[in-house]
Amino acid sequence: MELDDEIDALAAVRGDTVDLVILHMPLYESIDSDLPNVLRDISPMPYLPVMIMSSSSAEAQRCRFLNSGADDVIHEQTSAVEVQARIRAMLRIKNLYDQLASSRSALEQVLNREQELLIALREDNKKLEAKCTTDPLTHVLNVRSFGGILEHEFKSAKRYGASLSILALDIDHFKIINDTYGHPSGDYVLKELAVILTQSVRESDVVARTGGEEFCILLPKADQSQAMLFAERIRQQVSQRKFTVFGQDIHVTVSLGQATFPDNAEITAAGMLTYFADQALLLAKDTGRDRAVRFCDMPQEQRIRLRQQQLDEKTFRDGPWVPHCEMIDVEIQS
Repeated sequence: MELDDEIDALAAVRGDTVDLVILHMPLYESIDSDLPNVLRDISPMPYLPVMIMSSSSAEAQRCRFLNSGADDVIHEQTSAVEVQARIRAMLRIKNLYDQLASSRSALEQVLNREQELLIALREDNKKLEAKCTTDPLTHVLNVRSFGGILEHEFKSAKRYGASLSILALDIDHFKIINDTYGHPSGDYVLKELAVILTQSVRESDVVARTGGEEFCILLPKADQSQAMLFAERIRQQVSQRKFTVFGQDIHVTVSLGQATFPDNAEITAAGMLTYFADQALLLAKDTGRDRAVRFCDMPQEQRIRLRQQQLDEKTFRDGPWVPHCEMIDVEIQS
């Protein structure tokens, strides 16, 4: 198309109907004009070739046109054959730009898609990791992940001489709750108990479900007295809590056992810490329930015997921690 008005030219270029522009302007206008760059900026094309037809063939003038943004300069006396050849050359360059832009667009789409897939993969990995490390009912850590954290925290406490306490906790008469009110009610009690435990300890502490109605709480940098304060707080909060299921109030109590490294000198391995807390828990249940018992409340000879048992069992020396309880008849020291 041939246009005489600059505004019409701008509108035509903006409308995505122009592949190449030839400007034929008086010499004084074309030298000072920024029209080639303006046209190229408003064009939706990846690349818009702009040629200038000049009445001057002087080298200096051609250089000015080229420096002002023109892609080519044609003298008015140039033959039609040469003009057509130059136009075809410009269009070949434009075609290469178009292909490059198309390839870039396709590449960006692929990269965006891969980015979306990567984000989705990371989300899936997070969900998978959560399923592998947390208990699906209570959403606290499961026994497997708790064992790994325990080993790490015990090594750290041993290296830096820091305290590390553990609380073993069990719901009293949980079977009666299930038998009387049904398993959904029992599940509700477990979930609510997990919330109480999580809210009763510090952010740095670790809560895990280690059995059907059994939980463990790892308390880094908490000595024996601090651990017992946590234990008593939890016991009282559970005892005072009304667990209401289907309009019925269920009274729940818990028993707790506590062991601390290095306060309990018998403890020299992570497995001992959990095993001794379990023994203290069994003692709490055997002596009335709804109470917290320290491992150091056991007679000294009994603690020594338990330690020797653990030293003789390779599972606790070299392997990962596995919950293990053994009922032992002992008396609390006065």
